[in-house]
Amino acid sequence: MNQEPKERDEILDLIRGLSALIVLAAHIRGFVFQDLGELAAPSLLTKIFYFFTGIHHQAVMVFFVLSGYFVGGGVLNALKKERFSWSHYALARLSRLWVVLLPALVLTVLCDQLGSYFAPDAYAGKLRHLWMSGPELNEAGGFSISAFFGNLVFLQNISFPVFGSNGPLWSLANEFWYYVIFPLLAGGIASLQKNPLKCGAWLLLGGLIIWWLPLSISSQGLIWLLGVGVWKIGRKLTGRIREIWAMAGFFVFLASLAFSKTESLFGSDYAVGIAFSFWMFALLGAWKKLDFLRSLSRYFSEISYTLYVVHFPVLFLFAATVLKGKQFSPGAMSYGIFAALFLGCIGFSTAFYWLFEKRTDRVRQFATKLISR
Repeated sequence: MNQEPKERDEILDLIRGLSALIVLAAHIRGFVFQDLGELAAPSLLTKIFYFFTGIHHQAVMVFFVLSGYFVGGGVLNALKKERFSWSHYALARLSRLWVVLLPALVLTVLCDQLGSYFAPDAYAGKLRHLWMSGPELNEAGGFSISAFFGNLVFLQNISFPVFGSNGPLWSLANEFWYYVIFPLLAGGIASLQKNPLKCGAWLLLGGLIIWWLPLSISSQGLIWLLGVGVWKIGRKLTGRIREIWAMAGFFVFLASLAFSKTESLFGSDYAVGIAFSFWMFALLGAWKKLDFLRSLSRYFSEISYTLYVVHFPVLFLFAATVLKGKQFSPGAMSYGIFAALFLGCIGFSTAFYWLFEKRTDRVRQFATKLISR
């Protein structure tokens, strides 16, 4: 049983793909370019470039909303039809995560071992102040076997540090525990009348997990729930209303991104999530007739998870051993390096996707046969 909505939405695919590309571009910019504050009289185009390559965290909030819409919506749909199965749901979610995560962790080991040999200072955290992520200073535990397996079971930033140089793995712990908590709470509420004991047990377990999780993880679950809310309301706007809503939603979302560069409440993670959710109502079902976007949006959407979890250790290795911490002001050479790394990471991620993530359905079917024996 598929726990997610079967219908694809090209515009949401495109946004998911673009969000992954923004994260990639932001990390490359952090390795290659000097900070904006270090530049003398940057041009307007340079400021725009720095802005759109500086909203990677906000892009992850968009990921959370989309995940809530697809995964949470699938859970609600299954519960409504009384077809929800924990075994099928767990198999779907874990196969989706592990088929990519396990080889990505092995890739991180290989990159970090090679990098530590040629650039030990970088992997000891001594260049972290220059870059956006990576090993903390003197945080040896991040390279341990326990951290490897801790990240494999989504305990990073809970009981273990993020593994090695692969800083972006932080969000996978959030995603996984939202996958666990939401069916417990939603399933508990759905069983209130028919099975009060089951309702109480599921709600209690969900509440205990929320209490156990760090506040930074559990609180961002509210952003994930915004996507569930969009799915629940589920109104696809049409005609003139859609056009007005889409335009208004776009500017509200853009404003939230701009405010996110300030200390304003309107720029908080929650504001970004709310603004995107507001815009999302006008995006549902939009652009389905634009065939030229379909293949492009589907391609970047399908590789987005792989791209997200494999790009950073590769970039970190390059920055540590080739650039050696050197950063550049904007110019032909630095933009050339940026473009080469950007395209190279997309190509590498595509190959990684075909080797691993593309096999997810086969792995899931194989696991299903083993379990059913």
